Formats: sequence, structure tokens, C-alpha cells
Amino acid sequence: MSLSNRQRQIVLQLISAEGAVTAKQLAESVAVSVRTVKYDLTDIRDWLAAKDSVLKSAPRKGIWIEASEAARTALREKIDDQLADNYLAPNERILRMILILSQTGDYTTQQQLQARVNVSQTTVNNDLKKLAVYLEQFNVKLISKNYYGYKLNGTELAIRRLLEQLITQQLNRKTLMAELVDSLNTKTEPKRALVLTGEATFDHAFNTILKEAIRLGKQEGDMPDPSTLIATIIRLTIGVIRQGFNQLVNSYHRVEQSQTDQQYSDKLIMRTLDFYNLPALTDDYDYYLGQSVNEKVAPQDHNLVAMTHRIILAVGALVDHDFSHDSQLQENLYLHLSQSLGKKSQLLEYSPFTQDIKQEYPALFEAIEKTVNKELAGDQAVLSEAFVSFIALHFMVSLNRDSQMRTVRVAYVCATGIGITNLIQQRIASAIPNIELVGFASIDDARALIAREHPELVISVFPLKNLEVQVIEVRPLPNAADIAAIRGAVAKKLQVPLAQIKSQQPVVPIRPKPNLEQQTQQTILTMFSIYSELKQQLPTTIDPYYGDAFMMHVFLAVQRIMFDKQYQGKPNQDDPKLVGTVEHVFSDHGLAINRAEVHAILEYLSLSHEVSQEGDDTTGRER
Repeated sequence: MSLSNRQRQIVLQLISAEGAVTAKQLAESVAVSVRTVKYDLTDIRDWLAAKDSVLKSAPRKGIWIEASEAARTALREKIDDQLADNYLAPNERILRMILILSQTGDYTTQQQLQARVNVSQTTVNNDLKKLAVYLEQFNVKLISKNYYGYKLNGTELAIRRLLEQLITQQLNRKTLMAELVDSLNTKTEPKRALVLTGEATFDHAFNTILKEAIRLGKQEGDMPDPSTLIATIIRLTIGVIRQGFNQLVNSYHRVEQSQTDQQYSDKLIMRTLDFYNLPALTDDYDYYLGQSVNEKVAPQDHNLVAMTHRIILAVGALVDHDFSHDSQLQENLYLHLSQSLGKKSQLLEYSPFTQDIKQEYPALFEAIEKTVNKELAGDQAVLSEAFVSFIALHFMVSLNRDSQMRTVRVAYVCATGIGITNLIQQRIASAIPNIELVGFASIDDARALIAREHPELVISVFPLKNLEVQVIEVRPLPNAADIAAIRGAVAKKLQVPLAQIKSQQPVVPIRPKPNLEQQTQQTILTMFSIYSELKQQLPTTIDPYYGDAFMMHVFLAVQRIMFDKQYQGKPNQDDPKLVGTVEHVFSDHGLAINRAEVHAILEYLSLSHEVSQEGDDTTGRER
């Protein structure tokens, strides 16, 4: 059997983890529900069993793979093999076709492309249209000729920068980058050929040069840092393939041995060219070192200040968020751009955050990518997803600062406009700190309140139509699902990820207050709210026969907690998940319930479960 892309990510996380990982952590890492992860783990368990490895799990501990280090290495290899087999996903077909077209100076027919990517003629036609659009951002064109096929057209440097971008993207496969860095740091050749692109010519050249780099490192002692060396290896991989069919950066002028510094990088370049029986040409040699012909001069300071300001304004306009007031963003982004664009030698950047940022902030990433491609169109050397992701980090920090300071103005529409306002304020404020309740209103006064306060969001227990402002309909006492809906709307208004809208537990538990009337009202509402949430969140439906008793028990439990008179006793062996549910419901209301009280509440579930097991014939029976 083979694993899905998501299941492979889960296996890689378990292999790399130092200890056990919870199902919740796995679910968050692949952006699915815990239930979906549990289904995936069933398939993963079977897949691992076929590979003589075991998936283990334990309550309150988590999930882990029981395997030796050698077995873990073998599992990583199997995962990478499956990644190679599944390489031709829709977007990746386009990348494969670029790699195919870049290996020849002649035309490649549509039939040849179709055979190489193993799809239909219609699919290839659609892919070629997307490919032509994709190439434009690199100043490369896809040209076609009847009866001949397709070829890449652009300067040699532009085509090589394009290939650098594609190959660098593959480094975002975290296991591959880790394996590369480890091999270079330890000067140990990989035990297997690394699958970098899935295209045999590129992968073979990359692995050959990598091994030569490690051998040279053993001889020389000192090596460049891994990121610099990987960049050089990638450029050499691209260069020897392109130079092999006479695609040169510029001139045929040869480098004299006396012109080289004979540093580590010089020696690696010369050894590689000797191995492939290629001449050392001046412009190509500069390219391998990262010193491009007609290298772009870094912008002057006053131009860079203006560019920074234009980027901030353009990105803000695209994502509909005002970044212009953030002077810290202006300063940090300016410093970042001055360092990145001021380098004499542009090296490929790698960012381990790229995929996470693209997933969590897709609109922001796309806006930054579009803006910097426009601003730096003449400097393709720096334009990569890693470059965009590093810029995105500065904008994300700015968003985080804004979300901490900014609130969403909310109007609340309930039955009377008064009464339970204190409880509602407490519940919503603790769950969603980024809101400002501008007022409460009854259904009759709702439109007047909205017209007067101009809220950004309306929360209502009644359906309200024909309003220009967004309305979220909730229950009279908002439950967990209602809070989640409000949190989602607030996150959207603030343009931040949902995870950034964090709950804040009440600092001080509820205690009797001097005003007896207000305290009594709040206590009753708290009791009923906890009772309602327990009924909704506990998995077993309370049998109607025990319904009144269960409600009274919950009410009295609240009263006992508030007056420090909880049941005492040894903790019982209750289901940890059920215990956590009960504790969480009480905690949401500022009450700390002990295990003896929790056990007493869960006893009603056991009674109801026993009744349900007796069958449907119990309906209407006497008790």
C-alpha cells in the first residue's frame, strides 16, 4: 500500500520526534481534525507493520514509532521514494516540464512531454498554458513552432535563475535539507542518492557534485557553511547540464589557472568541470561563484527607503490592511532589504518557514510575492519563495502587534437588552479578548443601537436581515460553537490566523459579591450555562429519567465550588478525555472543579449508558 501526502507528513513527524506526539499536535501540523488523523493512523499502522516497524500509543502520553535508528533511516528512504513516485502532481508537472525543456537547446515535441509526464494530450495543453504564464515572472518565454514543439527562450542567466528557484523549492522538503546539512557538517557521503527534483539528469549531477564536495572537504579541512556550499552545488548542477550542450552565460573566454584564488569553492568548480570534461569559461565561472555578469548594483539608500515604503503600501492595499502606521515595520523591512540586496554575491536562500507561511497567511504571501516581483523585476537573483517568506515574517510581526492592540467593535442583541449582560461580557471577553462590546439591545432597539454605534460585527440571538454589518446568530447563552463562530469572524476582521485569537482564562474565580441580587442572578445563569454545555459536550446523552437529578447536581456542584465545600475523596479511574471535558467547561466559567466532583458528575453518564444498553424496549417503562 502507499500513503497519501498527508499521511507521509505524519510519518515524517513521528520519525523525527524525540518522544511521543499527541493526536492533537499531529492534527494541527497537517491542518485536519483529530478524528481524521486517527483514521490516517490506522493506515499508517498497517504501512509500518509491513516494514517491520510498530506504531505505539498510550493515554496521556501520545503516539510514537517504535523502531531502531537504522529502521527510521529506512523509513525516511521509503517516504522519499514515494515522494518521487508521486512527484507529478498538477503544479509539479509544470516544474518537471521546465526541467525537461532546460536540458536541450532544441525543440521538444508535445508528444515527448506527454510521454515524460504521463498525462493526456489535453492535460499537457492546459499545463503548457500555465507554464507560459509562470515563466513570465522570470523574463523567460515559452516559444512554440509548428511540427517542432516547444523550447525556453530567454537570456542564459534568466533560465539559470529560473532553475535555481525550482531546485531551491525542493529543499523545503525538510528531511532532504536536514540530510544535506548533516552530510556536509559531518563530511559523510549520503548512504543513498538524494532525490532532489525527480528528474534523473539533475539528480545524478547533484549527487555527483555533492560527493566531490565532501571528498574535497576531507582533504582541505575547512569548508564553507552548508547553505553557501549547497548554493554552489546547485549552481554547478545547473551549469554543467546547460554548458554540456553549449548554453553559456556569455563569452568563450577561458579562465587562466593563475586567475583563480584556489579557495575551496574554486577547487570544487575546477574539479567538477574536469570531471565533466568542460572548459572553465570566465562568465560561467563567475556564475558558479555567485558573481553574475553585469551584476546589479544595490539601490542607493534614498531609493531603498522609497522602495520599502512602496512595498508596504502595495501589500497593505492587496490584503486590505493598513501597515503604513507601523514605523517598526518600515525600519525592519528597510534593514532586511538593504542587507539582502546589498550583497555583492547573491546566494540561494533557504527558509524552513516557507510552507507554513504559505498555509497560514496565503493572501499575505501572494501579495508580497506579487509586489516584490514588480519592484525587483530586474534582479531575479534574489527573487525566491525563501526571499518572500523572510519579508513575510516582518509583516506577520506587524499583524501580531496590531491584533494585540486592535479590537473589533461588537453590538449584542438579546431578548431584553439587559439581564444576562454581565455573564455574556464575562464569557465573551475571556474567550475572545480582541473585541469591544459597544452595547446591548433588545430586538426592538437593535437597529437604533447599530445606527448609533456603527459596530463592525453584530451578535444576535434572533435572525436579523437586511443589515450592512455582519450578523452572527447565537444561542441565548453562547456555547462553545457560538464562541468559535465569533472568534472566526473576529480573526477575519483583524486579518490574522484563527490561532492568534487566544482565550484568556479569568484570573480570579467567581466569588459571592456584596450585591446579593446581582450575585444571585449571575450564579443562576452560571449554573444553567455549565449544565447546558455539559449536556452538549459529553458524549453520552443523559437519560430523561435522570435529567432533573443531573441538572440539580450540576447546580449544587457550582454552589459547592463557589463556597469551597467540594466533595473530598481519592481520584477515580475515569476516562481522562471525559474528565478533561468537565474540567474545561467549569474552567471556562472561572471555577476549578476537583476530581471527586468530576467523578460524581460522570456517574450520570454511566447510569444513562447502562439504561441505553438495555435496549429500546425501556421506553415508557416504570422505574
